[in-house]
Amino acid sequence: MEAMVLPQINAHFEPAIEPPSTVIVAGGRAPGISWLREVCCSRDVWAVDRGLDSCMSADIVPSLFIGDGDSVSRKAMRWSQLKRVTSILFPPEKNLTDLQLALKEAGGKGSSAIITGAFGGRFDHLFANVYSLIWAEEEWGPRVRCMADEKEVFFLIRGGESLSLSGLERGTVFSTLALSEECSGIDMKGAKWQVKGGRLLLREPFAISNILSGDAEGALFDRTPLRVSLSSGWLGVYFMTSLSAEQDQKGRF
Repeated sequence: MEAMVLPQINAHFEPAIEPPSTVIVAGGRAPGISWLREVCCSRDVWAVDRGLDSCMSADIVPSLFIGDGDSVSRKAMRWSQLKRVTSILFPPEKNLTDLQLALKEAGGKGSSAIITGAFGGRFDHLFANVYSLIWAEEEWGPRVRCMADEKEVFFLIRGGESLSLSGLERGTVFSTLALSEECSGIDMKGAKWQVKGGRLLLREPFAISNILSGDAEGALFDRTPLRVSLSSGWLGVYFMTSLSAEQDQKGRF
């Protein structure tokens, strides 16, 4: 079972999902340059509007630019022209967001992808980004099960699947979020707390700030795996890579 490899973590899906062949760099918070270079190594790279600025800063030449050009800098656009980057341009007034257009394009090419540059900024953008991954897979076919940068990682799993993560520090805080009306049959190994009855509802998002307990098979002194599975629904698994339980308690309201 081949892993989805990120600089800070490895992820395995079961049934197996083809490892992402493409990195889509969106226009949210710019990922760190070294992290972006590592995650893009040996992968095709697409830039979505202002994500082109992130590519330029990291000196990563994307194979494709998609967007309406309303947030990308003129400097980055000139750079992409000099680098002969293929562009698919859209008018600002359109029905789909730039990222949704990229996901639709990925579906047409049969691409699997990781998205970065998805965090930071406006809540409505982040909300749309998360649900666009589900919409895109069900409507157009691309499997985009991860949004990540060096600070935050968000995975998607659907009913009948399991997600195994390795490389996490013992005590790392993570959350599980129902993204459909109901998620059932949720089971976790390596977590301090189980979801009561294995059931989460979209309108009752209580399963946040769980902790990696280190009691899963394969746990080391300071590293521990996590396995999450469910029977039905769409479930999100989120964590900040540097957030420990102690830091989480200090940051609570």
